[in-house]
Amino acid sequence: MKRAVRFLSGILAFLSVLFAVCLLLAEIGWPVSPERMQELVLELRRMPAVLIILILALVIGGIGVFVLYGLISERTHRRTTALLEKTALGETSVSFPTLAQIAERVVKGRSDVSSCKTKVYAVGNDIKIDVRVVTSPTVSLVELTRVLQAAISTAVSEICGTAVGDVNVTVDQAEIQSK
Repeated sequence: MKRAVRFLSGILAFLSVLFAVCLLLAEIGWPVSPERMQELVLELRRMPAVLIILILALVIGGIGVFVLYGLISERTHRRTTALLEKTALGETSVSFPTLAQIAERVVKGRSDVSSCKTKVYAVGNDIKIDVRVVTSPTVSLVELTRVLQAAISTAVSEICGTAVGDVNVTVDQAEIQSK
């Protein structure tokens, strides 16, 4: 039902923009030469009906563009929660900031990581977690990233009961101690 309503709304919005453009083109007599442009300016001063038609065309076109924009932005709306469980009583979900806090708690619990930033997002039905860490230069980066990926995935799975699609760990910089 939602898909049909969106489709019909899209057609209506497109037709209203097309109608507004046709009204404008019919009124000004497209293509417009410089001489015709001067005539139009004089006609607009003399005939308020022409001005009303132009305003009506702009309003209809504006409404059509507004509806089209609403349909496009609705389609690209991003999910901000992960579904944990769906029962007969309702749904249980967890917000992405909560998942980010779980990941940060795992990362900040390590002594070899001085700071981290976490971003959680959805790609399709999968949850992706991006973690940027700052660590000391003496740590094996490959080993650290593997350990963090496993620890974050396990923590989210144990606490929330949901699987994580990808855990991407990026070492932003290594802190170098100056002598």
